[in-house]
Amino acid sequence: MTTATIEGIKTFRAIPEPGKRFLSVNLALVDLSELSEIAKELELKPELVQMQSKSGVQIHALLWHGAISDTPADMDERVDVLADRINTEAIRYATGGWTHKAA
Repeated sequence: MTTATIEGIKTFRAIPEPGKRFLSVNLALVDLSELSEIAKELELKPELVQMQSKSGVQIHALLWHGAISDTPADMDERVDVLADRINTEAIRYATGGWTHKAA
């Protein structure tokens, strides 16, 4: 299956690479102006990206991404607030595999 991508927009895989995490929202399922207001309240800065998965490409607002170890301590609470205010099917909070070995 071939999927079209938009040139000039960052592309993320649906599953982050090991050691990484991201929070994004599928823009096909939410109102962008409402999401922008919520993101501002949560001190998150949306960035337009495309998410690529086996089923195709989706356009998302990337709210946060980085190393698992750099995840803000209150991120779970922020996700809960987001889930209370928008369609939960639009939210993608994904974590790649851990990069450290068990002792």
